Amino acid sequence: MGLVLPVLLLCLVLPDSQAFKPFNFGKSITHRRITETAILQKTAEVCRAVATAEGRDFILSNSLSATSVQQACSPSDAGLLTAAKFKASIVAIYISNAVVDGAYALSDRHHFDGESFTGGRKLITEGMASIKANIQQENFITARLTLGKICHTLQDFYSHSNWIELGNKRPNTNLIRPDPTLPIGNLAGTERQ
Repeated sequence: MGLVLPVLLLCLVLPDSQAFKPFNFGKSITHRRITETAILQKTAEVCRAVATAEGRDFILSNSLSATSVQQACSPSDAGLLTAAKFKASIVAIYISNAVVDGAYALSDRHHFDGESFTGGRKLITEGMASIKANIQQENFITARLTLGKICHTLQDFYSHSNWIELGNKRPNTNLIRPDPTLPIGNLAGTERQ
């Protein structure tokens, strides 16, 4: 369990930035799907690296699910988590993510609304510090819940700003760095109409 949660810190961003709608209409991508996919992808990536370093094969089935990732990470069934526990951990994270819309509906910084870029970034970086501290103290449930909350704020940056419209294809890594002097970038575009 101690290995999986630090790994999940890395899943705060997907390999490619994606915007989404709050509900699953058509091909819309939801907070839940983004969060679950990121956790599964990053966990599989780390397990593959560990297996390679240990000289073991890493075989992941074509489907990306909690069961397939858990089995690929722990093929001897003596792994850190069963598929059910792994899935329960993912569910806790994405429920915590969803709660942000209700609990912080009017908070600009939780959603990067009203150009609250500094406040949103501060929530993310303070949340990451909290996750690390909670993992050190073996408060894994609190770490998971915090991860879900900051994933929501991070995902809203891409949905509520014009980062994607400006042609950016990669995540804005300065959002997760605790140095407030790092620029978030030009979000107003190059021309005003």
